[in-house]
Amino acid sequence: MAFGIAALMIVILMFVLALVVGAAQQRTVDALKAGAPTVKRWGGRVLVIVGVWFITLGVFSDFFADVFPV
Repeated sequence: MAFGIAALMIVILMFVLALVVGAAQQRTVDALKAGAPTVKRWGGRVLVIVGVWFITLGVFSDFFADVFPV
């Protein structure tokens, strides 16, 4: 009898745990979707800044070579 009750409780706990994990995953996905436009906006800004920096390095490469000798 005790073994049967323990087995039933383990099954119930596993079922409840699976439901909780599924709900937590859904909330996490919803939060990520809500923040995605902000991340894309900042990612674009960073990409533009890095691009400008590389163009600056290419245009003024002689100057940077004199300032930072290798």
